[in-house]
Amino acid sequence: MADGRAVLMALERMKQSHLTLHHAVARRLKINSIDAEAIAHLIADEPLAQEVLRARLLISKSAMTALVDRLVRDDFLVRHANPADRRSTLLTVSERARHGWENGMRRVFDTMDPVAAALGPDAAAVVAEFLDRITDLQLKLADDVMRHRSEAGE
Repeated sequence: MADGRAVLMALERMKQSHLTLHHAVARRLKINSIDAEAIAHLIADEPLAQEVLRARLLISKSAMTALVDRLVRDDFLVRHANPADRRSTLLTVSERARHGWENGMRRVFDTMDPVAAALGPDAAAVVAEFLDRITDLQLKLADDVMRHRSEAGE
């Protein structure tokens, strides 16, 4: 039976394999990895305010402006006025980006679905809860790291 450390090591291997897959999808879409990461965040949680997406990507304001300009120009993102805040911009993915992403991810999901289905409902609920908790912790840790970095003047 695996202990907690073995579970975390398996999770780390999974995260690394996900990064490799993420880079492969980016190459297929002919975009760089940070652009693909932005699209993935938007696919998961759109619309997002540009500033929220920038915080998730951990990039500077100027890098974010360049990224959004490039992805809008290449028809991957769409800018929208934010009805709740006229000073901010909401971002969504374009139909082109959604289609490309779904085509790329369809094979991934088709391949992984049998593995997830084999868990059964009880085990699937435990795994989903574990992954959600780990995700929340990682996002909090990233925020803490960036806050500490900002406070240190880096």
